[in-house]
Amino acid sequence: MVNQVILSDSNRTPIVQIVTWFTLVTSLLAFCTHAGIKYYVFRSLTTESWVVLTSLVFCVAQSAAVSLQAHYGFGKPMASLSEYNVEAALKSGYAATILLIISLGFSKLAIVAFIYHLTPSGLYRKINHGITTVVILWLVCSVLVAAFECHPPHAWDRRLDRCIDRSTWWNAVSVFNILTEVTIVALEIGIMVRLQVTRQRKAGIISLFAFRLLVLVAIAIQLGFFNREAQDAALKEDLMLGYWRSTICNQIVQCLAIVTTCLPYTKLFMEGFESGLMRLDDLRRRGEHTYGSSKEDSKGYQLMDISRSGRSERSKNSGPSRPEENSSIQVSKSWAVQVEPVDSVSAHTTVAQ
Repeated sequence: MVNQVILSDSNRTPIVQIVTWFTLVTSLLAFCTHAGIKYYVFRSLTTESWVVLTSLVFCVAQSAAVSLQAHYGFGKPMASLSEYNVEAALKSGYAATILLIISLGFSKLAIVAFIYHLTPSGLYRKINHGITTVVILWLVCSVLVAAFECHPPHAWDRRLDRCIDRSTWWNAVSVFNILTEVTIVALEIGIMVRLQVTRQRKAGIISLFAFRLLVLVAIAIQLGFFNREAQDAALKEDLMLGYWRSTICNQIVQCLAIVTTCLPYTKLFMEGFESGLMRLDDLRRRGEHTYGSSKEDSKGYQLMDISRSGRSERSKNSGPSRPEENSSIQVSKSWAVQVEPVDSVSAHTTVAQ
């Protein structure tokens, strides 16, 4: 006979479990879509794809830790649980916090890698390198603080008096998390604004990048719930039931971070880039070759100075330019024709255009 689980004010465990598994499945589907499109276009996964995959691996591990935490009674009053269950839940929550930070960090690095291959502009790449440094520092510092939140060897036991103020350090982690997200989105939009395409198409492209701002909203909501729980005397002391709201918000933040990283690789998005970005998948399928670009660059979208509609106007104003100053891609076509021998005579003819 199956035991019936009743959702009540003293049992929020089912909500934690449902949200955790729903966000995990959503993240997996988002990455599969991303990886499928990238492999279809390039026949391989690019750097940002592998970084997103790393973020997803930590996401899966983090979701498993939260599920294990709920299994041991997280979401129920701590007084109703045994000492063994409380310790197991605290250990799982300790691991989940560290894995969450790592997953979020790699999702940021995936966008940074995408931006690096998106534009050859020296200025934007310098800004991108600066963002990369800040994200890595945020990631390392946050993980170290989370790992040593309490005095070893019981660093996981937040019931001890030898722990740092969790409210202070989590607020600091969240604020820097928001700042890095704002900077990344601003850089993406700054690059897209320079595209000379129709306003409607430009707005569509920018909106897909701006979708990342939902991560900021989720972080702010999570921080609000956390501060309310940390300041409430009744909720603060109950480490099992008191923090279930901020925990499910963390799952939503993690899911949105991965989904918004994979979003720009949808088919519609790539088709919308035709006016301002060279679609290298079309070149590959037509057997055309590009000159002046390295193998690494061939796996990304190369940002052009002008769109198709603006080429004629620029040629009139600036006149002919040297090959090295022209950022567009030169394309040539060639065919090899083999004539089969008829009377034991073989001939091979090559025609080049």
